[in-house]
Order: sequence, then C-alpha cells, then structure tokens
Amino acid sequence: MSTTGSGLKDLHLLHVRLKDVTQKLQRGPTQVKARQQFTAKKSAELDEKKGALTDLKKLADEKSLQMKTNESKIAELKVKLNSASSNREFDIIRDQIDADTMANSVLEDEILETLEKVDEVQVEFGQLEQELNEARAQEGRLAEDIKSSEPGLRDEISRVEAEITEAESILPSVVFGQYQRLVQAHGAGAMAAVENNACTACYLELSPQSRVELNSGKIVFCKSCGRLLYRNED
Repeated sequence: MSTTGSGLKDLHLLHVRLKDVTQKLQRGPTQVKARQQFTAKKSAELDEKKGALTDLKKLADEKSLQMKTNESKIAELKVKLNSASSNREFDIIRDQIDADTMANSVLEDEILETLEKVDEVQVEFGQLEQELNEARAQEGRLAEDIKSSEPGLRDEISRVEAEITEAESILPSVVFGQYQRLVQAHGAGAMAAVENNACTACYLELSPQSRVELNSGKIVFCKSCGRLLYRNED
C-alpha cells in the first residue's frame, strides 16, 4: 500500500471513529427519553390499576350498604309480620321477607367475589408499584451514567477532529474542496476502500486507468459514486 493510500485509510478510520463517538454522544438523550417514556407508561398503568382498585372497593361498599339496608328492612318486615291483621297481609309480608333474604344472599356472593377481585388487584397494584420504582431507579442511573460520560465523549470528539485535520494534510489543495463536500454530504462515508479492484461503496469495478493511478499513489475519486478511494490491500 502506498504512503498516500495508507494515509487515506487512516483518515477514513478517523472519520469512522468520529462518527461512532458522535453517535454515542447523540444516543444518550435518546436513551434517556426512551427510559422516561417507559417510566411514564408504568406510571400510567399504576394510575389505571389504582382507579380500578378504587372502583372495586367502592362497589363492595355499595353492595355492603345495600345488604345492610335490606337487613334493616327484613327486621322491620318481621315486626310487621307478627302484627299482620289477615292471612293475605301475612303472605305478602312473608313473600317480601323471602325476596329480600334471597337478594341479600345474592349480594353476599357478589360482595365476596368483589373482595376477591380487590385482593387480586391489590397484588397487581403492588407489583406495578415495584416495577415503577425500579423503572425510576433505572432512569436515574442511566441519566447519571450518560451525564458523567458526556465530557469524555466531547473531549474524544475534539481529539479525533484534531487528528482528522492533521491527517487531511496529505490531500492536495486541488482536491480538498471536493473532499470537504463529500464529507459534508456523507460524513464517514465520504471515503471508500477498493477491494478486488472495486469500490466498496457502490461496487463498481475500477477502470484500468483508475487502478494504475491508484497504485501510483494518485488521488482517485470513484467515477460512479464520487467517493475518495484508497486501496485496502497490500
């Protein structure tokens, strides 16, 4: 590999390194946002479960109150039953007592069923509460880790940018503008290795003249995709 080819390869690797570090720096806020959304989702699920638990407890209380009301009514009807003035009145009151007793039996079953659901939802509520607490803790740890890593990443970006500037000195001034435009358009993809006499960016095979120029250490741009080429083979 020529000195120019080796320098171009090193320059390309520096651009790839800059891209990797920059992406890592940019991923931090995205990861925090994703974690915040997950925490918010867990919080919403907990609120929903809390609402369901409140509704079930309210339903159980309402049914208990209704059963107590029926029990008071049955007690009153039993008093009236003892003072019934006729068989017809006695039968009417007896039927009402039976109906209210049956209603209370149904209510009792419904209350037990509702209380069982309350217990189930309370367990689910507790699990969600633990999950939310863990999500918040993970969010806090992630935010702290990313915050602490940012200065080092920014310093590394500055170092790599300085190394890129130094490595760019191998480029002749006549092609430097074209190279800069490629970097602005494609970033680390501004350059491409040549393997098996083909551009690894677009896979176009180089012409014999381009191969000769590349082998002699001249600056060569791909005639298809425009990338700055270097040979990746000894």
